Amino acid sequence: MDRMTRTGFLRGAAAGGAAVAAGGAVAWLAAPAAAAPNEQDLAWVRFAITAEAVSVAYYARARGVGGWTGDERRTLERATATQVVHRNAFRKALVDLNEPVIDPADIEIELPDEAFASRSAAITLGRRIESLLLHGYLGALTTISDSTVRRLFAQVSASESAQLTWLAGLQGRVITEPFPSVHGIGTAADALAEYLP
Repeated sequence: MDRMTRTGFLRGAAAGGAAVAAGGAVAWLAAPAAAAPNEQDLAWVRFAITAEAVSVAYYARARGVGGWTGDERRTLERATATQVVHRNAFRKALVDLNEPVIDPADIEIELPDEAFASRSAAITLGRRIESLLLHGYLGALTTISDSTVRRLFAQVSASESAQLTWLAGLQGRVITEPFPSVHGIGTAADALAEYLP
């Protein structure tokens, strides 16, 4: 598989969004349960694989920043492992949809060096990434037609919410959004592209 760059990623996300605009949402209402996956579902799964790869890279790199307590460093290690499990579950979902798997080595990730200059900066970047994942996954839940894939997004959303809450707590901030924003694939892909060269 070719390496995934910002341009390739955005092109794929746009194709998924266009499928919905062209009637994918209406097709979902009439399609039988065993129908082939639609482009919107595939776009969201590809987005999730890429987003989880960005998150894995973040947590792995954040562990190297000074200033963490022992408990915080262990939580970062568990968070890294959790993100790997998420990424692999989305990769399996793509295979189950009879699509070629995306190899993590094919995803180029570029995180800003200054975000790892201090514990505080690392937490801020982590919150941005976790917020992106959560808001994107909530958007996916509103459009995905495959019930198995939708369930996976729901489960991972709950996990991402817990990780976001933990990061926010490190900065002494309580999450107060009673209704978090829900990103469509275009908005989510644009935000994720910031971390792809």
